[in-house]
Amino acid sequence: MEFSTLVQFTRLVADSPTSESVSSLLAETVVQKCGALHALAFGTDASGDFKVLASHGNCKLELSLLDLNGVDSLTELRAAVMKVCGDRGYTFRALPMISNTGLFGALGVLHIEGEPLESKGWSLIKGLTELTAISLNKTYQHQQLRKAFEDLRASQDVLVRTEKFRALGQMSAGIAHDLKNLLNPLQLYTDHLRDVTDNREETLDTLDRMDRVLTRGLETVERLRNFSRLTPEESEAVPTNLNLMVHEAIEISRPKLSTNQVVLEPGDPPAVSLRPADCVTAIVNLIFNAVDATEGKGEIAVRTGTSEGGGWIEVEDKGPGIPAEVRARLLEPHVTTKGKQGTGLGVSIVYAFTQRHAGRLDIESEPGQGARFRMWFPAATP
Repeated sequence: MEFSTLVQFTRLVADSPTSESVSSLLAETVVQKCGALHALAFGTDASGDFKVLASHGNCKLELSLLDLNGVDSLTELRAAVMKVCGDRGYTFRALPMISNTGLFGALGVLHIEGEPLESKGWSLIKGLTELTAISLNKTYQHQQLRKAFEDLRASQDVLVRTEKFRALGQMSAGIAHDLKNLLNPLQLYTDHLRDVTDNREETLDTLDRMDRVLTRGLETVERLRNFSRLTPEESEAVPTNLNLMVHEAIEISRPKLSTNQVVLEPGDPPAVSLRPADCVTAIVNLIFNAVDATEGKGEIAVRTGTSEGGGWIEVEDKGPGIPAEVRARLLEPHVTTKGKQGTGLGVSIVYAFTQRHAGRLDIESEPGQGARFRMWFPAATP
């Protein structure tokens, strides 16, 4: 009977996701299987004081009158409970829930004075209390892991934002130059308009040209604004055309690419499931690395293609290549070939992006033979 109760309790606890539900199971089992008149399950708050998580049994206790403020020991807990019980003739016993030297709460058992529980009942209660402590410890560890994961994700978002701002800073001079080239003709067009106001057809044609100039300027600003915006973490991956992502990244990187020769070799990759804004950021990072490697003078090839049931994007430069000792640690944060000019975050962010979308990052490089970075992703499920 005792063994089967422990086995059944273990199974029920395994399906209970919260401390409250585990504590409720404990209190019910102690009353129903161990002969207790009433059971109270206590947890602990952030300050270490006890708090009621569950109550079950035949004692009509006014729990609202139970003052646990500053109560952090079993002796104080017993005194607080007996104060609520008054002179009803109850006896109270508290058992601590301890696992791995951590106190996760206590179990309080009430029975009628002069009618103690049998030793078998107390033995079963102790076993149930120990199982509950182990379960609460696992729940606590899970919460700590989840918090650590959330903190890590927040740190990753900060790194991505840092890299985006760094990229925008590097492009600022080129952006200003491009906008100046776009907007300069407007002054010429306005002067021309003054001369052709009597010619309706010529006026409309000039206005149309001005409209196209303004549209291109607005597209440039909007593209950069979208690039600087972080993708919300809750947004979902969607089937994405890799060729469109490459086109968008190249347009964003255009100011930085002014002195490089860009060779675009689009293939026919399948749609892959990812977050488009993050994909553009990753491609821009690889393009910027290629520009830095070639010192703004060499050829940079950007390709797409299909292999192994998925699609890929590849950026290759004709720079000096990556030394073997650096290549072995290239995916680690803050490892860079640029000295003080680099943050060492670009490649690690690209790698994290591929991992989040079930892909991989392949790196090929030999000293003196340039470098090739390929992001591969599985095809999106129809």
